[in-house]
Amino acid sequence: MNGMTIVWIVVAIAVLVIVIALIASAMSRRSQQRAQQEAYEHDQQARASAAEAEKQRAVADEVDARARKAQAAADEKTAEARRLSAGATERRDAAENARAQSDEHRTQAQNLWPDHDGAQNDGALNDGAQNDGAQNREGQPVDPDWDDGRHPHDPRHPKHSRRD
Repeated sequence: MNGMTIVWIVVAIAVLVIVIALIASAMSRRSQQRAQQEAYEHDQQARASAAEAEKQRAVADEVDARARKAQAAADEKTAEARRLSAGATERRDAAENARAQSDEHRTQAQNLWPDHDGAQNDGALNDGAQNDGAQNREGQPVDPDWDDGRHPHDPRHPKHSRRD
């Protein structure tokens, strides 16, 4: 082999090595570009998922706030119901005490005046006889003696009329 052949073989090997290096470099760049593109897509998906998660969190916070508000309203209604119930119980007890006191006074009156039956002064017993069963809009007995406008609170009473 002569010297020139060896030079050509070395040049051919060098060119082959350079071509292989260029091909490997191109493949490496292509692989890097693919990895970058995939990383970019994953980043975009992560941002979209984070935005959706934030939106869901905001909706959950809003629902939670409404639930707390409804619970507070329910607690307020419960407290009001307890107050009203306590007031009703108190008034019921007062009514029972008043009834007991009335019965006690009636008993004392009968003991002091045994021949009196209590029908003359007891308005509850005498209402049916006085008004013949007439009742006003509220269902209360009506006294016919006051039906002509002589009652002081009746707007037809003379003290309520204008004297021009």
